This record gives sequence, C-alpha cells and structure tokens, in this order.
Amino acid sequence: MKAAIVFDSAGTLLKVYRVARDVSTKKIIENVVSTNMVTKGRGCALIALQADSVDFLEAADPSMSISEYMACSNLGFDIICGGLKCTHERIGDAIKKDRTASMGDLKQAIEAVKLKCKDIYYLNIGLVVDVPNGAIPYVLATGGRVFPGVHGMLKRLMDAGIDVYIASGDNRKSLTSLARELGVPESNVFDAVSPEGKKEVVMSLKERYDRVLMVGDGVNDYLALQAADLGILSLQQEDMKPDILFKASDVIVDDILEVEGVVRESLHKSKK
Repeated sequence: MKAAIVFDSAGTLLKVYRVARDVSTKKIIENVVSTNMVTKGRGCALIALQADSVDFLEAADPSMSISEYMACSNLGFDIICGGLKCTHERIGDAIKKDRTASMGDLKQAIEAVKLKCKDIYYLNIGLVVDVPNGAIPYVLATGGRVFPGVHGMLKRLMDAGIDVYIASGDNRKSLTSLARELGVPESNVFDAVSPEGKKEVVMSLKERYDRVLMVGDGVNDYLALQAADLGILSLQQEDMKPDILFKASDVIVDDILEVEGVVRESLHKSKK
C-alpha cells in the first residue's frame, strides 16, 4: 500500500512560542494562538510577511510604518487565514491605509521571542489585519524548536516506505531548514499555504497514494484534517483548540510521537 503523511509545522512538529504586540497599547501578549485571534474578529485576516528571515529588520527605521516599508521594499504577504471577503487585494488595500503599526512594533515582537527562546527556528513574522477598518491591530512573531524524538519518528516512518510531507503557512526558508534537519525531501515541502491550500495538498496526494494521513494542531489545519483518509489532531502544543478541530479529527494524540503507532495501526487495518 502506497501511503503518505502530511505534517503541519508550528505546534505539530515544533514546540512554538508565539507573541503578539498590541499596536495601540504597545504591550506584548504572550503565548497567543494567532489563528484564534482572527476567528474572533469579523473581517480580520492573518497574514505572513514574505521575508526569508528577520535580518532585514535590523536596518529598518523603527519609526517607519509597516505599510510604508512594505510599499517601498515591495515586501509581499501570504494569507494564512481569513474570511471569504478577505481577498489579497482587499487586505493589501487595508494595509496601505494603516499608519500606526510600525517596524519598531515588529522589532519588539521579535525581541520578545528571542528573550524566551534560544537557538530557535524563526518561523514567521506576520500581521493581523482588520480589513473593514483598514488597520493593523497586532503584529506577530513566532519561534520554535523541534519536539523531542521527532527526528527518529520521521526516519522510522520513511524507512517503512511512508512518504513524509510538510504543509505549513510558514515561509520557505524556515521550512527548508526544518526539512533538511528532519531529512524530509525539499520537494515534499509546501510553504505559505492557506487552510484551503492544505486541503488541496491532501486532495492532490490522494490521487497518487492509496492512503493519505494529515497531522495538525490548529484551526488552519481543519480542512486538511477533514479531507485526509485519517486526520490526526496533536494536543502537545498546549493551547486552546476549537471544537471543530476535534470533530474534524479521527484520532487525537497528546504526544506527537504517538503518531507513529497510529499510522502503523491505520495502515495495518487498511490492508485487511
């Protein structure tokens, strides 16, 4: 039986630390669930900035607005999640209207992550965009480390003939580094994918494999978990999970290493 397994990255393969900087109060909010911040606000979208690293922030004027910097540098963005009306064009227009969120806000968010985590992967810097009001209420930074034992688990799955994929909203550079460390072929990495994009990855793999499994931990994995032959929800990243995630999943694990046994059992049953 030809099988594939798709992993989300942040919160699934990686223990992550996320912060948001409230643009209006200039306060850092720790351990945020960025996707939940979006679902609570009507017309809000979560976007990731298309930056290979955060190094560009060092030379950026902290007083410059993010909208001005993006326009001057042609810095683009990818939509991680948002409502149906949150199109790329509308989000872009909303960003252009904002003059409050600054490059200094982004710098402070990154610094907050650095203080908490050493030797981490910088996965994403992004924004919550209030599309109807043309505002950026929060800037976001995320860093993370590979959960213990993941390297060995993935190697054993691949040695058993199971193809491993990573599908994530994170940027290409971060995911490429992660894939290299974990031994996952770079061709099996899908970066900057939206929830709909993750579902499309699963659906396309189902055309090539007898069985496709999806492992995720957040609301942006919801559609892919539903689409997979077996959806596995990981609770190891300790944050609030919406009910729809539990309903969309076939199996729930507390530790990512439990996935190996779930996969083997699922394939064994499928062969009968």
